[in-house]
Amino acid sequence: MSWIVEQLIYRSFSQLGFKYIASANVPPGIQQVFYQHIVSQLWDTYNPPHRNFKGVYIYQIDSHNTLFGWLINDGKDEFGPGDIPYFHCYYLRELLDSKKLVKILACLEAGPLKRLGRDEAKISLDPVILADNYQANAFELGIKLSKDIRLFSHRQLREEKPLQWFISLEETKERPHPTDNNYDNSKDTFLREPNYQAEIAKIMEELAEKPIAIEGIMLVSPQGQPLTDSIGMPHNSALILAGTMIYLANNTKEELSWSDVEQIAIRSPQGHLILTPCSDQAFLLVKTGKTITGLLEGEIQKTRSKLAKILAISNPTPQPPLLNPTVNPFLDSVVEEFEIVLETEDDNSTDIRYPGRTLQ
Repeated sequence: MSWIVEQLIYRSFSQLGFKYIASANVPPGIQQVFYQHIVSQLWDTYNPPHRNFKGVYIYQIDSHNTLFGWLINDGKDEFGPGDIPYFHCYYLRELLDSKKLVKILACLEAGPLKRLGRDEAKISLDPVILADNYQANAFELGIKLSKDIRLFSHRQLREEKPLQWFISLEETKERPHPTDNNYDNSKDTFLREPNYQAEIAKIMEELAEKPIAIEGIMLVSPQGQPLTDSIGMPHNSALILAGTMIYLANNTKEELSWSDVEQIAIRSPQGHLILTPCSDQAFLLVKTGKTITGLLEGEIQKTRSKLAKILAISNPTPQPPLLNPTVNPFLDSVVEEFEIVLETEDDNSTDIRYPGRTLQ
């Protein structure tokens, strides 16, 4: 008997960086579970496992939805110095019974049907048929499972308990198995909930610590509402500046009939003020003292890229606004102040920069 499974893959692709691809029949909610409970939980970007690391996992969402697959350290790519992961996942959208579990465990040992290369950034993936004659071509991803993990998995299924575990190649040899009396189930990797706000805060704090004269950072919504706490400058001041920049960007788009503004920046002898989008729902505001422009832009782009990956799936909720730029009585005076500065600078050292052109 055979079953059809859909595929999900998360990896770094040539010239594209990290990207999720999935079979057409994988619902968005399942894709989100894949990232939140598998990718985010099993790979630490700041402390990746050793170069030969590999592991396998099962994540049963409910009786009719099960994710299972493989993880390896895929070395490095051209985008950064750190090691990168390769996640390959199968999605079973049927009732998980003992026969299917036997097939899944055998599949985890065999590996996926095919490992997707870095140059194969397909829009969608074909479903895979799990049949008795299933033969994996990416057998190097598979891991030999012990009798204990098999018994544990079948017992969980019989007792109608969620079947959720991850085990690495080293752990098959070193770690006590789930059926052992000294196995601490509270340390199961999958039991931790993702904390996106903490990840976002960590990324922003890393930018603040860079030697580029950072004086203030905040993540705001398109309406100017705060998505994070302000770092380095008073909360209200950050909101006024963010509201001013958003106001200026929107007016420029309307006046010049531009489809979008990728970044808006004010530069003066005293420093920089930059607003750049990280997603459709979040803008990064950065205020600095005097610093090297090229170095600053490079660090902002790195931070923007990191934030974009998290924001793509976390959908942060705006904090209750202490100040609403759209109805802020101080906004017009702030805009006028910037306009006066821009108009009275005769040394051309202050400018507003938009993508592909400069307005002075």
